[in-house]
Amino acid sequence: MKFYKLIAACTAVTILAGCGVSEGRYKEVQGLLAKPERQKAEIGHCSNMFGNMPMKSRQNIAVVSGLSVSSMPTILCKRLVQGIASGKLTRADVNSVSNGNLTPGAFKVIQGR
Repeated sequence: MKFYKLIAACTAVTILAGCGVSEGRYKEVQGLLAKPERQKAEIGHCSNMFGNMPMKSRQNIAVVSGLSVSSMPTILCKRLVQGIASGKLTRADVNSVSNGNLTPGAFKVIQGR
């Protein structure tokens, strides 16, 4: 499904990774995201990416994430970045989403639960 690829792209951009993330790289990025200024930068970059998507894509993602179309880019990116920083979005989740499979853990983070 196209939505999963969008989330995979955002996750990959958010953690500065490619298709798969090693345990070492995940821990490194997680450490970087512990810094509030780095979180802010990554949220801004991710928000711009989502904000530049076609309206239909933004609407679909907004429905799944339970957000309004206008607030979706910033809030969803904040959830993703904080999910990685806190460990709620695990390396396994990131790798699975990058391969097009939305895990229950990733879905919870996307929905802010």
